[in-house]
Amino acid sequence: MSTGARKTWLSAGAVLLAALVGLWLWRSGTRSETPAGTPDTTASRDTASAGEGRTPTAPAPVSEEKSLPPEGLLQPGPCALDSLVEEYRQGKASPAYRRYVVEQLRGILEKQPPEQLWAKVEVEQDPEVLEALSALWVTRFNLTGERGVLERVVDKAARESDPRRRAVMVRSLRATGEPASEVLARGESTRHAYRDWVKDAAPEVREAVVGNLRDEAGRNFGRFQGVAEEAVALAREASDPGTAAGLLGASSIEAARTPAVDSVRELFQSAEHAEVRAAAAKALGTVSAEEAERTMRALTGRFATEPAREVRSAILESIARLGLSNAEPVLRKLKGVNGEMDEEIDTWLTLLSSRPQTWNLLLRDKETREHQRRLHPLSQ
Repeated sequence: MSTGARKTWLSAGAVLLAALVGLWLWRSGTRSETPAGTPDTTASRDTASAGEGRTPTAPAPVSEEKSLPPEGLLQPGPCALDSLVEEYRQGKASPAYRRYVVEQLRGILEKQPPEQLWAKVEVEQDPEVLEALSALWVTRFNLTGERGVLERVVDKAARESDPRRRAVMVRSLRATGEPASEVLARGESTRHAYRDWVKDAAPEVREAVVGNLRDEAGRNFGRFQGVAEEAVALAREASDPGTAAGLLGASSIEAARTPAVDSVRELFQSAEHAEVRAAAAKALGTVSAEEAERTMRALTGRFATEPAREVRSAILESIARLGLSNAEPVLRKLKGVNGEMDEEIDTWLTLLSSRPQTWNLLLRDKETREHQRRLHPLSQ
């Protein structure tokens, strides 16, 4: 073999050897990069090829769908009404916090299904929580004007066996914008609601009636005609003297018409209990100017024959209120009629001599004098 041919074969052999070494190194590197536990696909292919002609089964695709959680884990959370009611229940120690919760309840009122709210009212047993819920319910009447809102309150009060909860249902009517006594009086199914409550055996229910009428009258400085006349009518219905007296003092009768004023005069003249006669006497001091003269005659005519001192004091107060400075001659004529009342007459005459501009100023001065007399009895 020539020298050139020998060099050619040696070069070819070197190239072939280098290729074999490179292939070996490449195969070794590929195996080392395969993670532990991961099958070598090259070996698998070799094995499959060496097998009995079987094609390896492809792995099942992983499903991307997530299975649903077990039944019961997707229960709805408490609604806002439930949470706020529980907050109100737990906030008993903080009236300020309870007022805050009530404002939150009012904020969700329009969005709250009415039946869901009424269901809460029906089952609540705690009188304090019931008071907040029932007042919230009555507020719906201000939003919708639906009489059914108040009819449910009247119905529940009639069904309620616990007197405290009965009183709560009555007090809840103070949440109405329009006086509830007038609204109920216009409906056939609710017309006699207050007359039933004023005869209730439970004092707290009767007190709630008086409080309602006083609250309603106070919204118009005591001059609601309907409220005044309803208060007088209820006073005539009441068998409890304290309730009747409270109703007569709940509202000014300045706006009341003549039949109601006549009813007050009748109670003043003939009521069995001095407490009621005294309340009627004070109520007569609030009559309109048209009724003043006739009322003054009734007051002075009764003064000489009235056996109870508290009623005689109430008569003097109403005479002073009706006449202010013009009452002085009337009071002077009453001096000596009943000796034990002369000192009180002198007090009124002294107060009237200052020519007070309003009854409130005169009454304030009298209360100040009485307070000083109690503190320093020997200096008087």
